[in-house]
Amino acid sequence: MSSLLKNLIVTNTSSASAKEDNNDSIIHLQEQPSETITIQGRRLLSSCSHRERLRALASGGGSMCLEETVMGDDTPYPFEVIKESADYLLSGTQHRPKIGVICGSGLGGLADQLDERDVFPYESIPNFPVSTVAGHAGRMVIGLLSGVPVMCMQGRFHAYEGYPLWKCAMPVRVMKLMGVSHIIVTNAAGGLNPEYKIGDIMIIKDHINMQGFAGDSPLRGRNDERFGPRFPAMNNAYDKNLIAMAKKIVADMNLTNVVQEGVYVMLGGPTYETVAELNMLRIIGVDAVGMSTVPEVVVARHCGMKVFAFSLITNQCITQYDTDAQANHEEVIEVANIRKKDLQNLARRIIVNMSEEYQES
Repeated sequence: MSSLLKNLIVTNTSSASAKEDNNDSIIHLQEQPSETITIQGRRLLSSCSHRERLRALASGGGSMCLEETVMGDDTPYPFEVIKESADYLLSGTQHRPKIGVICGSGLGGLADQLDERDVFPYESIPNFPVSTVAGHAGRMVIGLLSGVPVMCMQGRFHAYEGYPLWKCAMPVRVMKLMGVSHIIVTNAAGGLNPEYKIGDIMIIKDHINMQGFAGDSPLRGRNDERFGPRFPAMNNAYDKNLIAMAKKIVADMNLTNVVQEGVYVMLGGPTYETVAELNMLRIIGVDAVGMSTVPEVVVARHCGMKVFAFSLITNQCITQYDTDAQANHEEVIEVANIRKKDLQNLARRIIVNMSEEYQES
C-alpha cells in the first residue's frame, strides 16, 4: 500500500511515540493527553477525552491532507478557529462588508478597483490556507466599490493543491462571521456547450456536484448549528432573484450576445478532461467544466448566504479525438485579461444592486 494511504490510529496510552510497521501501511501512535504530535508536518493536539481516528488522505497533485474523523467534540476547523480568522480581519479594517467576492483565475483585478482598501496576504491571516496557483494573488482585500463595502478573495483554494474540500471553502465561513450575507463566486471554465464561444460569460443557474456523488463534501463531519443546518437544501443554490437582476444589467450593458446561462460541474483536476469524460458530462446536461466553486457555494448556502456565480469561458472543451488542440492554463489567463474590463463592470453593477437589496431587507 502506498505511504500516502496510511491509516493513522490514535490510542490513549501512557507513552508518546510513533512506530511504523514493516509493510509501510500502518502507523501506531501513542500519546499523553496534554502533548502535541506532528504528522506529515501538521501539529495535532493529543489532549482528548475520546478516541480519535486520523485518516491520511491522498489528495490531488500527490499532496497529503490529514483529515480528522472525530467521535468526540473536536473538529478540524471548529467555530472558534474560524472566528479567530474573522476577528483578525475585522480588527484590521474599518469596513463591515455585507458582500463577498471570490475571484477565479485571472479575475482578481476587481479587488484592485476597491477604494480605501485594506490588504491581508493569506499567510498573515490566522489559520488561513495559502493559494499556490498562477493567476491567484493570495490576498484578502477589503474596501469600497462604488461606495459599497466589499471583501474580495484574490485567489482561492483547490482540491488539486492538496486541500480537503472543507478547507477549500473555509474562507466562506470566515466571511459569514464577518457579517457577509451575499456572495459572488467567479471562475474560469471550459465551455462544453457547443454554442459557447471563448470569452463568453456563463451565469451559473445550477451545478452538478461530482464530489458529492462520491461521498465527499465540505460539510462532511459533525455539523455546527451556528453555521447552518445538518441537511441544507440546494435546489435554489443560485439565487433566482439575483440571476434575474443580473440579466437586466447584462441587457443594459449590451452584453446579451456574450452572456449565457447554464450548468457548471466541478472536477477534481489538475488534469484537464479526456474526450470520453467530456462527452459523458455533456449527456448529463453540463454546459461548463471547472475545478472549483461548488464547495464554496455549498458552504455559502449552508451559512444562509445568497449566491450569485458566473464562469468566464476561457477555452473550448475538446470532444473529438481527431484534433491536436490542447487545453492549457496560459490560455485561461490570456482570455481573462481580454475580458476583464467587462467582467469588472458587470461585477461592479451587480454589487451595487445587491447592496440595495440587502439594505431594503
